[in-house]
Amino acid sequence: MSIKNHNNKVDYLFAGAGASATLLLMCMEKQGLLKDKKILILDPDAKHNNDKTYCFWSDQNEQITVQCQHLISHQWSEVSVNRNEQESLLPKKYFHLSGIDVYKELRRIIEQHNLQRIQSSVVELTPVENGVKVITDTNIWESTIVFDSRPPKYLPLKKDDAHLLQSFIGYVITTDEPISNINCVDLMDFNVEQLGTTQFMYVLPLGEGKTLVELTRFGLDTITEYEAKPILDFYITQRFGNYQISNIETGCIPMSTADISAEALPGVIPIGGRAGAVKPSTGYAFKNMFYHAEKICGSLKNNLPSTPIVQSSRFRFYDRLLLLILTRQPSLGKSIFEALFKKNETKNVLQFLDEKTTLIQDIRIFLTLPIKPFLRAVGWVASSRMQKIMTPLLLLLLSILMLLIYKITPPIFNWIQIIMLTVGLFLVGIPHGAVDHLLDTNNLKSPIKLGFVINYLGLAFLNLILWILFPIGALLFFIAYSAWHFGQTDLKEWQPKKINTFKNSAWGIMILSIILLGHVVETNNILTNMKAIEIPIHNIMGKQISVMLSLAGIMWAILEKRWKMLLCSLMLLVSIELPLITSFGLYFIGQHSMNGWSHLKQGMKVNNGRLYLKALPFTIGALVLFVAFIFLLSNNYLSDFNENLITIFFVFISCISFPHVMAMNKFYKFKLKL
Repeated sequence: MSIKNHNNKVDYLFAGAGASATLLLMCMEKQGLLKDKKILILDPDAKHNNDKTYCFWSDQNEQITVQCQHLISHQWSEVSVNRNEQESLLPKKYFHLSGIDVYKELRRIIEQHNLQRIQSSVVELTPVENGVKVITDTNIWESTIVFDSRPPKYLPLKKDDAHLLQSFIGYVITTDEPISNINCVDLMDFNVEQLGTTQFMYVLPLGEGKTLVELTRFGLDTITEYEAKPILDFYITQRFGNYQISNIETGCIPMSTADISAEALPGVIPIGGRAGAVKPSTGYAFKNMFYHAEKICGSLKNNLPSTPIVQSSRFRFYDRLLLLILTRQPSLGKSIFEALFKKNETKNVLQFLDEKTTLIQDIRIFLTLPIKPFLRAVGWVASSRMQKIMTPLLLLLLSILMLLIYKITPPIFNWIQIIMLTVGLFLVGIPHGAVDHLLDTNNLKSPIKLGFVINYLGLAFLNLILWILFPIGALLFFIAYSAWHFGQTDLKEWQPKKINTFKNSAWGIMILSIILLGHVVETNNILTNMKAIEIPIHNIMGKQISVMLSLAGIMWAILEKRWKMLLCSLMLLVSIELPLITSFGLYFIGQHSMNGWSHLKQGMKVNNGRLYLKALPFTIGALVLFVAFIFLLSNNYLSDFNENLITIFFVFISCISFPHVMAMNKFYKFKLKL
């Protein structure tokens, strides 16, 4: 279908017309944020069917209950688990909303405030000046703010992540005999076949002789109608007798600890599942969507940046443990949930699921559960996280070992240093930049193009000319793009909060400052050979500044709660007492190049051996080029550089780094989204 380039402009655009969009529009209406605004709602579905059911529990005077009262179709004050004795939820109640009522509310707001709605799919979001360009399958729009509630895209699972599906098939039935207690919800009834998963029945009396009986599965695969039909039929017949089906509800909710890949664009605000509203261990989302809408409206009203949904790290850890157990040992799900509700009051369990309990209350609840599965899951998480920090931990230990050897036996240290740096450079230092020819296509089978080689070498040669003609400018340029590149690679690996250009540059500048200022004498010797300006401070002051910057890096890592960042900062602190070339080598090879190599493997989905073979031609080419640099720059007729191998090495690195930094920036921006 062709796209009409009308380039229409609106104030707010909603990519999706589900519950999260409706709740946000309700809140905006209440706070007067719809007045004098041009608003567009896009969704490929007309939303005329009752395709969803939303439930939540809350106090009767809680904000969500009051604001959504007109949408609530049913409410219950009692619950039961495994058809055991009914428990009162008061002062809480369990509330039910029909999807069709939510969609009717959306249509009311659209009609009352003259909003525009189009049945269309959002294809792409791109930044433009003062807003976002929204490309759909039929048109192009521009909006100051986009509220994005399209289905979430999860990033690849890490070793301690789990991703399950909560799938369900439910019958809305009428029975010959009315059910005994229409004021009680059966939250979980595990008296059904488990079929190698975690399965339970969910029963909601809907009044007027109707009851929703739903079979829910927590598993890697969705439940099929073929599997569900005999289980539902047997359960309903045994419990309620003869029945007639008036409606069938089906659905699937992701239960995942994986990070969500959202559009990191100015003006794009994720909402709903895309914002992380779905609680991983339960699949409930309505309450999170409501309170997120309230926060967004508060930000809009005060012209502040939107506040994302932030789950407590403590409860995210609990969710991770449970989902890992349900993934690796699904047969244990039944016993865990049965113990949870049997040995704890349901009101306390719901408080726990609302993430409103204290640590002491959490411990009391966990003591009522089978302890071995959770201890095993803690072991899985600990093992996975130790593996994640193993490389920076080994790098820190190596720097300490090198320092001890340097202080005790300097001659042996010199030989170890030469061997370590040489092996490191040819194992990962140079190879991590020797696959730049593959980054444009992201295809390992792409042939080496002559145009790429000429362009790459041309950029390196222009950099060399700059060094020969204007060494001070070349030095400043080298420091600028190196700082950016080091920061970009490190922060891409550590994923701190709100990665941006400032953070990338600040971290990279701090890295280079620690290394260079911590070795002022050696640095100035190189700068002298480069015919560039020297650093105008003495050695002791340089080391003091480096120590302070290393401590700042440690504090930064603690604030970001990033272990690998902390270990890197400690390694830099230790390396201040090592020679300059060793300090730089530990960071450049052990930290920067190793992370860059890991990112290339992830982005290209390839193993070490195959990637190294692809890098080998340009690795050899780099060696040949380095020999040529030695010959060229040690020839006094061509340059003012002295015959100093370390100086030539740094100039060489700067020349081949410039096109590499450009290639990696493009790779990080478009190919790899960790």
